[in-house]
Amino acid sequence: MPVRSFKIIKQGSVPFDAFEPVDSRAMALKNISGLGCGSTVTYIESDARILVDTGFDFENALTDDIVKANKKRLTHALKAHGLKPSDIDILFITHWHLDHFGNVKMFKDSTIMTSEAAVSRVKIDVTGARDGEQIADGVRVVHTPGHTADHASLVFKTDRLRQSIQTSAGGRIIGIGEVTVAAAGDVILTPAFYATDTIWTQNKDFTSKEAAAASLGKIVGEADYIIPGHGDLFRNVKKPQAGKKD
Repeated sequence: MPVRSFKIIKQGSVPFDAFEPVDSRAMALKNISGLGCGSTVTYIESDARILVDTGFDFENALTDDIVKANKKRLTHALKAHGLKPSDIDILFITHWHLDHFGNVKMFKDSTIMTSEAAVSRVKIDVTGARDGEQIADGVRVVHTPGHTADHASLVFKTDRLRQSIQTSAGGRIIGIGEVTVAAAGDVILTPAFYATDTIWTQNKDFTSKEAAAASLGKIVGEADYIIPGHGDLFRNVKKPQAGKKD
């Protein structure tokens, strides 16, 4: 069965987008302006309620106040969508960078899942997921190494979606249909990274451009829409069309 619904719970941000030079002053300015450069957080509702990553901001200033502020921020973001941490059945961590897993302690009642390749190095109790494993109806794990050696993404297919819009003429319904969505993690940081074919290589545990490019190809080859690791949902206009030759 397909996924019933999904929501962007919290949109992430980046210290440097694809069109920006890497400059510590720019990152400091973004922090001053309130951008914490945490990850995007996605909620998927199937036969299990799944949260993808935890959106931890200001990881470079790790104080008790920052930890408390992050917990409060995510709690409020969940509440805005009628959710609380105890509602989450599965917390899926795409990879073990603090900006993606920093709020993990909030989900003590959830099964914490990640790539099976990451289990041996994670210091908390986690469940490893195989490449191609279906962790809920319509939700599949895709191993996407490159950004880290044990990075993984989720690909899910929705039920037939539609939206009701009120108009002066009495309202109308827009048919969206069934779509395949990838919660890509840092395979793709933002829409700008996607548009410019840019791969983030600044993290110390970056694996290789070849592996990262192969993982990007997996996501682009399958998803109709992509949720990047630090941005908002966008349409995958690069997806190969069936029967169309280059």
